[in-house]
Amino acid sequence: MKKKWMSGIVLLLVLSLAMVGVVGCGGSNSAEEDPTIIVGSKTFTEALLLGELTYQYLDALEYPTENQTGLGELAVVRPALESGEINCYWEYTGTVLIAVMEEAPSYDEVECYETVKEWDAENGIVWLPYAEYQSTYCLPVRQEIAAKYDLETISDLVEQIKKGEEIRLAGFQEWVERDDGLKRVEEVYGFEYPKDQISLLSMFMGLDAMDQGEVDVCISNTIEPRLKSYDLFILEDDKNCFPVYNPAPLFKQEIIDAYPDLTDQMQKLTDVLTEDAINDLCNRVDVDKESVEKAATDFLTEKELI
Repeated sequence: MKKKWMSGIVLLLVLSLAMVGVVGCGGSNSAEEDPTIIVGSKTFTEALLLGELTYQYLDALEYPTENQTGLGELAVVRPALESGEINCYWEYTGTVLIAVMEEAPSYDEVECYETVKEWDAENGIVWLPYAEYQSTYCLPVRQEIAAKYDLETISDLVEQIKKGEEIRLAGFQEWVERDDGLKRVEEVYGFEYPKDQISLLSMFMGLDAMDQGEVDVCISNTIEPRLKSYDLFILEDDKNCFPVYNPAPLFKQEIIDAYPDLTDQMQKLTDVLTEDAINDLCNRVDVDKESVEKAATDFLTEKELI
């Protein structure tokens, strides 16, 4: 009788362990069916914001998420996406075209997007629709100069230069000398900027020189909080001389396959990411010293996305 009782206990233990094994396997399968969305980003303010906005938004939608924002620049974050260390981050169309595919710059945003999207499909990477704003070069001018010469476009500026008006330009040496920099502007708009009106300054320090009245126009990035804080007027690039850099969310194919609603849900976020919105967010972080996390939360709340 005692032997039978002991045998029963052993049998129960074996069955219990077997059940644990089954549950363990079931948990593993569930994890495969519901993969964690690991959101990465580059380290500059705009990229950190795009990553944080995506992480908070998807987390609020109750996707399994992990925050790996601020992982590193292109040389770090791109391999991380390819290897699966992360499976989501925002990238710029022109960056992949030029720096990854090693193609010439594109000046057509639709063509550039379709090119990188098709190329990355072979790598198991999905480009969701891009945001409408560009993170590219621009030529801002001081408000008084824009008013004095009635400037709205780069063509208007060129017209005044051709008339012999003195409008002082600030640029960094690489941009002034590079084929896709000032030379590209001169080629597309059919003029030559007078060399004696060009000041060579450190990269993007022309904005500070403009604020101090030392120059009248400079090269800048479209996403730059000082454009607003210095109350500068951005000339329209009416002949599309600057390369296109539209940001878009990238996902590994398996994430898109696992979550059929994700594409439409991400579009709701992408739709509210305008140039003004991103510049305002960058201004809150870089100028007002607000945390990226708080700026993202406030923005998503304001847009009723969380």
